[in-house]
Amino acid sequence: MPLVDLDDEFLELFYNITNEKVPKNVELIDLKKQLINIVDTLKELNKNARKPIVSKALGYTEEDSEEDSKNPAILIVDDLGVITYQLKVLLSQFEYDIDCSQEIYDAVSRFKKRKYRYVVMDLFIPTEREGFILLTELKKMAAVYGTKTIIGVITASPRKEIEQQCKVRGADFFLEKNNDWQNALYKIMDSYIHEDSDEDDY
Repeated sequence: MPLVDLDDEFLELFYNITNEKVPKNVELIDLKKQLINIVDTLKELNKNARKPIVSKALGYTEEDSEEDSKNPAILIVDDLGVITYQLKVLLSQFEYDIDCSQEIYDAVSRFKKRKYRYVVMDLFIPTEREGFILLTELKKMAAVYGTKTIIGVITASPRKEIEQQCKVRGADFFLEKNNDWQNALYKIMDSYIHEDSDEDDY
């Protein structure tokens, strides 16, 4: 399955799909590097995927299918559409429905309506204060609803104290967006989902 070239036309298509404008003060060459990383990650994951990872924007094709609201679900929360889109493509490997949210009130509203097995959330949405509020609120709601929800926090901030603050507020895992973070996130999620599968067998 050939991938499209990462040219200016692709970048425009990518941002149209994600409903995002190209961020200010960001060179197209930097955006292209980010997208190349996404493509490389998807290529690597596809080698041993349980099912093909598909994305129309990346040049793949997929059959349309109806979403089953009863399926286990993952909620992705990030204020940047390019990241939510990237994570949706990355996590589409797993047999889970995937919902995306770009702000905390919508995320809370979605969580109230559906029992999510996993939440992957950026901390700065758009500031860490909102991220901490959302993390705390989601953990409280999960406890009230009696749901076993795994919440992972991702952030580009290199500040070491942030990880501890997230763990104190109930984050199950924490991942800094450094080199190869997409592949690292995939491996973390794969480990959790395998554990779920093993528990279901008993």
